[in-house]
Amino acid sequence: MKEAPVKIVCLGAGYLTIHAVRSLRKSIRKGIVEVSVIDRNNYHVFHGLVAEVLTGKLSPGDIVSPARKLFKGLDFINGEIESVDFNAQEVTTTRLLDGKRFKIRFDHLIIGMGSTDDLGKYPGVSENTFRLKAYPDVVALRNHIISLFEYASIEADPGEREELLTFVIAGGNYAGIEVAVELDEFAADLTQHYFPQIGYEEVRIIVLHSGAFILPELGERFPGLLKYAVKKIGATNIKIRYNERIQSATPVSARTNQGQEISTRTIISCVGNAQSPLFNQWEVERHESGRLLTDDYFRLVGKDNLWAGGDCAAAPHPKGGYCPPLAIYAMKAGVQISKNILRTIRKKPLAKYQFTGLGDACTLANRRALGHLYGVPFSGWPAWVAWRVFMFKYLPIWEKKIRTTIDWCIWPFVGRDIASYQSDKQLQVKELYFEPGQEVIVEGEDGNTMFVIYEGEAAVFQQDREIGRLTKGDYFGELAVLGNGRRSATVKSLSRLRLLEIRKHLVNKIKKALE
Repeated sequence: MKEAPVKIVCLGAGYLTIHAVRSLRKSIRKGIVEVSVIDRNNYHVFHGLVAEVLTGKLSPGDIVSPARKLFKGLDFINGEIESVDFNAQEVTTTRLLDGKRFKIRFDHLIIGMGSTDDLGKYPGVSENTFRLKAYPDVVALRNHIISLFEYASIEADPGEREELLTFVIAGGNYAGIEVAVELDEFAADLTQHYFPQIGYEEVRIIVLHSGAFILPELGERFPGLLKYAVKKIGATNIKIRYNERIQSATPVSARTNQGQEISTRTIISCVGNAQSPLFNQWEVERHESGRLLTDDYFRLVGKDNLWAGGDCAAAPHPKGGYCPPLAIYAMKAGVQISKNILRTIRKKPLAKYQFTGLGDACTLANRRALGHLYGVPFSGWPAWVAWRVFMFKYLPIWEKKIRTTIDWCIWPFVGRDIASYQSDKQLQVKELYFEPGQEVIVEGEDGNTMFVIYEGEAAVFQQDREIGRLTKGDYFGELAVLGNGRRSATVKSLSRLRLLEIRKHLVNKIKKALE
């Protein structure tokens, strides 16, 4: 009698799971294993090309691969991972539609849940910054950048104009620098061809980097590459501020640890990684960073059927230390985990992880890049070509490889996609944060939003005279929204202030519903 297939469940649909599943395909066809993949999104985001999506070189859909195509023929479950019972060997998921629970049994569990943004320790940063991990955030930032150029093109006030055209990027790592250089190239293109009202020199791009040198992924092994990057960046509108990091953020400013305040409507966070809150429920060993500790075979320490790799795992590196949170390591870990699961099934000795690194690269825009391959550094146009070859190679499905290649080939001739797909619904409600002493609204200015306080205290002024105080649960700004559109008073924060901002369209709907 044929044995039932071994049930493998994968948490997360990232690089680790994609490559684990590919390595298991033959065993799946033979009926040796049965694989289920669980993720709250039914797509995979290829983060290597995010900067080109933000700046209109690529269509947003180019970096998104449908999970149903990636895991064709497998059991894919689109739901939230609520809990894992290691003793019962069950995963509980909830349906995003209504929270209905489902249980999935496993014999082996592969944990490849990546990492999340860790912004909670910086006041206002989670409310007032754009992040690049989630696809909706990438699309929102893309639309926001284009819209700011539209707004600035008709703005006459110099201070307001500067605020609209200042972009602050937190992090001088690969991700931060790639966004900065692509944004600079984008600004040059927009101001030259589409926005004659705006000068290229008006656009400010400020990179806040907490270290003494950018691109820390290079370490101190490649001083020549670092020198090359600094030289090329120095010829742009990008200003790098070393040993400086974001301390807090408001809708109109970024404050740094040096006490500086930068007026801006755009803060892009490329720093801060945290692990899934789900891990706090588990009685497993963890690294001080919060990552799951594994042995040399990618098993969770002390567990025979629980495996982890990628950003969420502290897996030993063959040369000492731990594997860095890079996509290539997650890919290789996925392959190694699948092989070791099959070895476990066949009762063979497990194989240790041997991959020590391939190299990496960082684009500097304008057909330039830098990188190293097996320790050999290279830069300029050859590095840019190599970078694109690697991006093409690691796009997960052929459909996206073809679409991306077509966009790469045609955009220099037909131009970038510069339409903003922002909708009123996206703008209806936002969470905002203000530092003490900052003005939320100003008497006499135009306004189309009202506010509800959910933390902190504010003072109301008319003609520079305080006329009242506002605290949690109070609201303001409705007079301008429902009246002539002019603010009748100034509201200034007295403490750290958190608000809900509600747009005019939704305010009118609420008013109508309450009448």
